Amino acid sequence: MLVDAHIHIALNNIYTRQSWQCASMEQKFQWTSNILKEYKKRNIYILRDGGDSMSVSQIAREAAKAEGMIYKSPIHALYKEGSYGSFLGKPVKDMHSIKEALKILLDHKPDHLKIILTGIVNFNKYGDVGETAFTLGELKHMVAFARDNHMPVMVHANGKEGVERAIKAGVTTIEHGYLISEAELYGMAERDIIWVPTLSPLGNIVYSDDDKFIEERGTIQRVYEEQLENIAKAIEMGIKVVLGSDAGAYRVGHGSGLIDEIEHFKRIGLKQEDIEKMCLENGLEALGLQFDELSVIK
Repeated sequence: MLVDAHIHIALNNIYTRQSWQCASMEQKFQWTSNILKEYKKRNIYILRDGGDSMSVSQIAREAAKAEGMIYKSPIHALYKEGSYGSFLGKPVKDMHSIKEALKILLDHKPDHLKIILTGIVNFNKYGDVGETAFTLGELKHMVAFARDNHMPVMVHANGKEGVERAIKAGVTTIEHGYLISEAELYGMAERDIIWVPTLSPLGNIVYSDDDKFIEERGTIQRVYEEQLENIAKAIEMGIKVVLGSDAGAYRVGHGSGLIDEIEHFKRIGLKQEDIEKMCLENGLEALGLQFDELSVIK
């Protein structure tokens, strides 16, 4: 049994935003169930979503129960108004709006809090990941709120500044974490922060033969190879590394994405059985699950 600790079920080629909004609840349930079946075909029964702006993951959580799966949803992510993240969640602009958004979010019973702290890797400019959107004070408030309400905190962060700030705030997991140094790795080790490095979005481009991003391929490969090196160091340091495919990203399929992720981890020199063991055990910890809670899986 495997865990994919970072997916976006709302990102797929089955429907558009408009067709989703016009569809009946029965149709939405069927669409999400069909995607979930792609995971089950590959023995992936436990999923953690990174959020969306259309409440797809909220419906998927209910569909997963019918499929005999475990599905963790943040309902939607929080991102800073004007910064990256509009398709993943709801914008906030200051401490007041953060507090209001957290109260509203809690009514929907999220399984974890998802925060978009930085942008994504800029394929056209090595080292650029956009701004670090939230202050340390804002981050700490959100982390404290989540802890008070027994929720793990899942933070999208790239670059040294963003990851360092996430570490200082005491988040549960750092998602992506591209373009970081040993200093941030040591910080994760010291604070016992879990890392979900999502190799597939870049690795699948590196090992593809299509023409998209052909001019950016050199930068993509450089960042990908640095990520492999950092993962190897992280494992040696004792950092809990978790497999998450970022399914829904370009060239990362639902279900197949985690199989790709395993192949990328093999390039570090790890064996299949060790990767699968890490995938399950560290994945359960990232999701806040105990082995005895797996009895609901069919």
